[in-house]
Amino acid sequence: MKTRKGVLIAVVLAAVFLLFPFFAPKFQLRMVTEIIILTLFAMTWKMMLNEGGMFSFGHAVYFGLGAYASVLGWLHIPGLSFLSGILLGALISALVAFILGAFLVRMSGTYFALLTLAFNQLIWAIVWKWRDVTGGDDGLGKFPKPDLFGLTMKNPVTFYYVALIITGACLYFCWYFTKTPMGNVALSIKSNEERAKFVGFNVQSTKLIFLTMLGFLAGISGALYAQFQEFIATSVIDLGMSTNVLFMAYIGGTGYFWGPLVGSGIFVYLSEYLSSFTDRWELILGLIFIAIVLFAPQGIMGLIRKKS
Repeated sequence: MKTRKGVLIAVVLAAVFLLFPFFAPKFQLRMVTEIIILTLFAMTWKMMLNEGGMFSFGHAVYFGLGAYASVLGWLHIPGLSFLSGILLGALISALVAFILGAFLVRMSGTYFALLTLAFNQLIWAIVWKWRDVTGGDDGLGKFPKPDLFGLTMKNPVTFYYVALIITGACLYFCWYFTKTPMGNVALSIKSNEERAKFVGFNVQSTKLIFLTMLGFLAGISGALYAQFQEFIATSVIDLGMSTNVLFMAYIGGTGYFWGPLVGSGIFVYLSEYLSSFTDRWELILGLIFIAIVLFAPQGIMGLIRKKS
């Protein structure tokens, strides 16, 4: 019954997103494009916590490196295609996730969270200081936006559909992963790490593969975000971005598959509309987040499930 309901929700959402450009104004289309891209980013953080039992304060590392690697590729590799640039960003993020993961998998709980924060700040400082390559806080802009199969990515509707297809494929992979043996092993490690070791599972290797996979997917999101914004700066890799993804995942509900979509939607719309009314919109957003944590600890999806 749950599977049927999940499939029905997926079909309805797919229909809504496919038809959205036909009746949405341009500024709404842009906001929904951003929501789609950030949903994948939030999904990777949600999976790290909910499926892997690892709380990260530095998840923007993979998102930001995916953005920077792809942009530098488009700037300095002649003829680099759109998809190749996205893949380059994802591979660099996965490589860094693998390297950092070799240290992170040895830790758990508070130590894991603090180490992710330390790595985030370290890599942010490198990006900020290495101005000749990254542009520092001035950022990078005016990079190519290659066509895809003859379709111009400068067209907002075309880019929307490309982002939707790529993100949809990645989200399906995330769902499928939870049904695989490795996904079940990751869940068992989260439930009881000592028991998982006792029955013969290689806990550290499983965590490392899991982190590398999530880094790859976050890198795809970062590369898409760079093309969406047509400009990147250190804000894509700083502590603020790591906090934003935490907000998105928790607002939607970390225990639900569709939580990241709901959370990123609420986050983007609130950020857009609150910032148009006051320059203290971040304070209001923080208060909303506190209220959700206090009164709806399972997020908006948890409230919806309770009422239904």
